[in-house]
Amino acid sequence: MAPRGRGGKFSKPTRGGGKHFSRDLQPLDKEGNQMGMWREPGEKAASSEEDEDEDEESSEEESSDGDGESSAAPKEGGQELTREQRKEIARKKKLQAIAKKNQKVAAPGDLPSSSEEEEEEEDDDMPANPNHTQKARSMARAATGTSGEAPKKGDGENLSRREREALAAQQAKERYQKLHAEGKTDEARADLARLKLIREQREQAAARKQAEKEERDAREKEKNDRETKLREAAMGGGGAKAAKKGKK
Repeated sequence: MAPRGRGGKFSKPTRGGGKHFSRDLQPLDKEGNQMGMWREPGEKAASSEEDEDEDEESSEEESSDGDGESSAAPKEGGQELTREQRKEIARKKKLQAIAKKNQKVAAPGDLPSSSEEEEEEEDDDMPANPNHTQKARSMARAATGTSGEAPKKGDGENLSRREREALAAQQAKERYQKLHAEGKTDEARADLARLKLIREQREQAAARKQAEKEERDAREKEKNDRETKLREAAMGGGGAKAAKKGKK
């Protein structure tokens, strides 16, 4: 507790204090004697035997018939039966019950037992599944066959959704390639039109180049002819002048 004085609420509180250790930590038995910290092996075995005895007693009560045989375990010589004897008695009772059940054979005129009637009534009371329509049952029979065995997988039969989609995509691709090769698809028509236009443009370019070449050749030829004529004219004029000078 914080001391009261000049410091008041601003004084540093004291922590800790005296040490108080726990007492009497070691358990005691019914007689008041100290026991070990852990259960002894003998006590553990005894408790397990008690649990097994309780289980065996409960099984004996369940397996006993309704003729009064489910009473307390009998005593021999005024002493309680051992575990082995109780197990033997329970086993014999079980074998007798099984033998009695197997010996009972149903005759043609016998009525069914109450348990069988209850099972049949429970089966009759079960509501029909609304999803099991006539169409669904016919589809199930078609899928499994009349013998109940699944038929072998064929082309597109009993395939999963992904397998069917992959098969359909492959078939569609093959059909498209065939139509494309025949020129019946839009892409093929567009490709043919583009090729035709390119061919026409190339033909026009070739024709234009040919015309330009012919025109250029014609101009060159005309130029050469003109130069030849001028050269001949010049040579012809110089010879006439020389002849006139010789006559003088």
